[in-house]
Amino acid sequence: MNRSRRSTIILALGMGFFLTHCAKEEVATISLEKVPVTTKSTLAAEEFQRGMNYANTLQTVEAATHFRLALDADPTFASAWLNLAYVSPGTGLFVSCLDSAKAYASIASEGEQLIILAAKYGFEGNTTKQEKTLQKLVEMYPGDESAILLLGNYYFGLQQYHQAIQSYNQATRANNNLAILHNQLGYSQRALGNYGEAEKAFKFSIKLNSENPNAYDSYAELLMEMGRFNESIEFYAKALELDPNFVASHIGIACNYAFLGEPGKARTQLEVLKEIARNDIDTRRAVYTEALTYVCEGEVSKAVQSILSNLKLAQERQDVGNIANDLVILGNLYFELNQPSEALISFNRAIEVIDKSNLPQAVKVNGHTTHLFNLSRVFAAQGEFEKAKETSDLFAEQVGIRNNPIQIKLISQLNGIIALNEGEFQIAIDELEKANQLNPYNLFRIGQAYDGLGDHEKAASYTLRAEELNVLNSMDQAVVLSKTKFLRTPS
Repeated sequence: MNRSRRSTIILALGMGFFLTHCAKEEVATISLEKVPVTTKSTLAAEEFQRGMNYANTLQTVEAATHFRLALDADPTFASAWLNLAYVSPGTGLFVSCLDSAKAYASIASEGEQLIILAAKYGFEGNTTKQEKTLQKLVEMYPGDESAILLLGNYYFGLQQYHQAIQSYNQATRANNNLAILHNQLGYSQRALGNYGEAEKAFKFSIKLNSENPNAYDSYAELLMEMGRFNESIEFYAKALELDPNFVASHIGIACNYAFLGEPGKARTQLEVLKEIARNDIDTRRAVYTEALTYVCEGEVSKAVQSILSNLKLAQERQDVGNIANDLVILGNLYFELNQPSEALISFNRAIEVIDKSNLPQAVKVNGHTTHLFNLSRVFAAQGEFEKAKETSDLFAEQVGIRNNPIQIKLISQLNGIIALNEGEFQIAIDELEKANQLNPYNLFRIGQAYDGLGDHEKAASYTLRAEELNVLNSMDQAVVLSKTKFLRTPS
């Protein structure tokens, strides 16, 4: 699994620490040319290091255990709070831990303060300030491969893969033996279609850390994207041999079976995951992937029921972030059921939940920007094109304030969707070609537009490209397969 693919990134800090004394209190720090990580206790430092070792292999439950032990020894340990935030299930716990990290940041090192500040900006969606903060961090610690890794992950998250590769290569010059760097290089090269370089990077990551389940998981994901589904399953199985609780590999095996046209086997694998789930997040991830397998088959109503069960779980836990997220997923599923009015109800419920929450104001503002995107799609589906365009203009205006590259691509995606609904096929193509080309639904929409223009050869080419992206755990990929591959598969 790629650590940057998630909405939040586990922050890997510098390794190798030494002890100093200050004000008669024992202080452990990780220093030299690395970002100093400061705590009042050597025990806390040791537990933090153990937590980071697990976090760097995406074994989040184990990581959380050690971060909590670190905080038991030193409740003011800002970096432990921050990293606990990233491995905690649910938005509420994430926000609470992030708030604690910010509260104790003043007694942490300047480097730690920058990392916490960058995390705050990332959570709020302020990518401009996040980039400047991470660039300052790297300027202060140019020899810290983990600081450079954070900047690379920032670029990766914005799909700026060439810049990400530049950062990762810079980090390897500081430490070529850090497996996660080669893992990230593999994902970046894969995103650019450089499968040979990606395979080389993933294999080197395995060589560096053959006991790391994530290394096998990442290579398995590449094999899946390349359409080598049975080989992919074998490498996911190797990850599970090392850690039977490695959730990502259960999901990877399920997705391979779904892509092979065997959704029943996929759901059998997901039942195994549900049985061993150690927290709500594990359960939610299994249920989401279950919904995805139903969509692949065209059984969207069954997918709705799966997501409703996730929504019920989030509501029981009063997990505001996941409640809103589930409602948006439901809205998207209602689109596939050709029920835009139901989609609108779900989108409106999602933004109401966010508005009534205690989430930071910046997060609420970002939520309203996303809501404009969803509203415009509803209007377009209902044939209210003037309202769709007016709302799209408002969305573009809000995106322009923050200049987020991912959202900028969404402007083109939205304009393309509106044009496609209007039957303005050439405009749709022009817009969608500026949207995210790693989204299979965008490629499928371009194919639809070429079909509308009567260019059936190009339509077939884009449709095949969309089908063969093989994106892991992507609802958009599932929708495309339901419209292409599974229509050709005899029942």
